[in-house]
Amino acid sequence: MTLTVSAPGRICLFGEHQDYLGFNVISAAINRRIKISGNAVVGRSLSIDLPDITSFEKIDLDNLNTLKNNRDYLRSAFNLLKSMGVQFPQGFDCKIESTIPIKKGVSSSSAMVVAWIAFLLAISGEKENYSSFDIAKLAFKAEVEAFNEPGGMQDHLCAAIGGMLFMDFSGDVKYRKLKNKLNGFVLGDSLVQKDTIGVLSRIKKGFFGAVDMIKKDLPDIDILTASSDIADSYEEKLDRESYRIFAGALKIRDLTSEALDEVEKDSVDEDRIGELFNRHHQILRDNLSVSTPQINDMIDAALSVGAKGAKVNGSGGGGCFIVYCPKKENEVIEAIKKKGGEASKIEIDEGVRVEC
Repeated sequence: MTLTVSAPGRICLFGEHQDYLGFNVISAAINRRIKISGNAVVGRSLSIDLPDITSFEKIDLDNLNTLKNNRDYLRSAFNLLKSMGVQFPQGFDCKIESTIPIKKGVSSSSAMVVAWIAFLLAISGEKENYSSFDIAKLAFKAEVEAFNEPGGMQDHLCAAIGGMLFMDFSGDVKYRKLKNKLNGFVLGDSLVQKDTIGVLSRIKKGFFGAVDMIKKDLPDIDILTASSDIADSYEEKLDRESYRIFAGALKIRDLTSEALDEVEKDSVDEDRIGELFNRHHQILRDNLSVSTPQINDMIDAALSVGAKGAKVNGSGGGGCFIVYCPKKENEVIEAIKKKGGEASKIEIDEGVRVEC
């Protein structure tokens, strides 16, 4: 038996840093994918070659496996399924390869966990019993909950379900697929590594620290619907960092609502979409402090050759950014490369799939 499963990376269109705060997000899966291929073998183990990171792992099929480190997502996902009673009839020799930039804000780790869970369910014969949404929830448990990480479920939903999604994280997670009318994207890579966990922790701490202080005065306030003006009324009471993060989060909340209205129209106003991207980036840069001089310089270069808009993608602090530039993709790619980055065209893609 041979098997190949793949899952996509993602770009966050609108709502960066919102999923783990309980707000809404618009994201899309992209045609940069992680692929897991495997051949059945005699034996009771999974041998896993990861050439992209020069690593090799082996998982015992008959027991829960001791985690090697705090990002041991492969064993975490296997242990989760094993504890649920999933059975594995035979061993496999596996290889994991990716065209998703690693540690650059395009959700390479979440895509891997989604693909790995789908692969494990496929070799167990149980994949048909799990929806794409089920796989996303399992991946979130294996990657985020298992290691008490600060991120949300946006990445797992994109990798599992695919397309362009509107996601509501205000309570029980809800989503719907949007008509894919947006195209003309370039993925830029600043070639600067980033500290995802550190950035997420800083923003989460600043936001909820502000919420806790405000709720001492206004215990019944609903942050999901409160006017963004509430931030200014607490500027003098909050420390500078918490104020900027809290105000920025509410601005992004409102901007995402504007963007949803725009992308659901029958025809796309490219200039308006570009304006929303630029406003979003300004908030990420000035309020959340997650851009870098290199990314800002590359975005300015992209805009100078005709891009409609651009923004940081992912947690920020380095890594990738997205540029919305219909019919100007080649010019934007060259402009980014001249500034020392890498860039390529991307398209919206489908979610996790079994390929053979």
